Amino acid sequence: MSDQDRVSLEFKGSGSEYFKIWIVNLFLSILTLGIYSAWAKVRRKRYLYGNTSIKGASFEYHASPITILKGRLIAVALLIVYSVLSELFPLVGFFLLILLFAFIPWIVWRSLRFNARMTSLRNVHFSFKGRLGKSYLFYLVIPFIFPLLISSLFSFGYSVLVYEYPIENFYNYFSDLINFPDYYPTEILILTVGSVSMYLLMIPYVQKIKMSYYMNNSCFGQGKFSSNISASKFYLIDILTFLVTAAVFLFPIMIFLLIYGFNAFFDYGSEFLDNVNSIVPVFFIFVAYVFMLSSVFLSTAFFTAKLRNYVYSNTQLNDNISVNSNLNTWNLFWLYLSNFFLMIFTVGLAYPLTIIRKTKYMAETVSVKNVEAFSQFVSQQEQQQSALGEEIGEAFDVGSGIEF
Repeated sequence: MSDQDRVSLEFKGSGSEYFKIWIVNLFLSILTLGIYSAWAKVRRKRYLYGNTSIKGASFEYHASPITILKGRLIAVALLIVYSVLSELFPLVGFFLLILLFAFIPWIVWRSLRFNARMTSLRNVHFSFKGRLGKSYLFYLVIPFIFPLLISSLFSFGYSVLVYEYPIENFYNYFSDLINFPDYYPTEILILTVGSVSMYLLMIPYVQKIKMSYYMNNSCFGQGKFSSNISASKFYLIDILTFLVTAAVFLFPIMIFLLIYGFNAFFDYGSEFLDNVNSIVPVFFIFVAYVFMLSSVFLSTAFFTAKLRNYVYSNTQLNDNISVNSNLNTWNLFWLYLSNFFLMIFTVGLAYPLTIIRKTKYMAETVSVKNVEAFSQFVSQQEQQQSALGEEIGEAFDVGSGIEF
């Protein structure tokens, strides 16, 4: 089957229509002190999903506002309790934060299950079959506990070899570090720097296992998605993204050095240097800000485009339906940059238009081969999912790390 048989997604939403939905949602949410926000979320998602289609078949969003409201009320109540206790009893607030941290994999897992189940195409529902244990492994153990454990062993080994710390006192080692930090500065440095360094080095690998966990456990009816992706590609994309960001950041510094370099080389004299000194600071600050902003948008566009194109091109549904993405870095960069200035110049009123522009581009750069095979799938009956996990995640600003 050739690439001509690929069918791209279509998005038919308009900025004017979405603006009406957005402004009504905003007004009613304020009027009802946030109660209407659950209905607002459903209206917003149903509009965006309903205007996204493939070969005439539109996606649908099925979540109930009441279900979302219940989850949201519980999430907000927990947020209020955490905020109050943190103010009155900082130590209790700290332990609650640690407890929340331990619940992040559960929140992500419930959110993935809920969002998948509430989405359908041709009356066939998506679903997520990932296990909770794997969520804890990929979102807590490998990214955080593993680097801490390895760094702890290095720190403890240093204490044993250099200071002859008793091996049998291993269980008291951390309490000694906390209670007598002045006696263990090197060990604390090894533990801290080691943990942070290992965490940073493992970021691409963690991105890969999270993406594999999501993709390889996603289903459409009785069909199952499969994604064959490698960590080495994630490392390459991350390294290239860093180089792109660094190059844009260094550009204004190079301009600054060139100005002074030309003056020194051609010996224009002190008068020229005085003029430069009066102009350059303001000019350099402006240029630095522009390039800093551009570097953020460009690196984000580069990373998003390369990563999504790679993952989608290596993803299939039941081995006979393939997905592809052709995001372009420069087009995405311009979208981010123009949306930013639209928001600035309209004091936020262009927000609905920016959402429509981004949704349209992100949708229409996705294509599917062998769309006719969708007719073979039937929806599986599943118990209605609770929105609690998703709403707690939103209340505490917890994401799955795969939102693209």
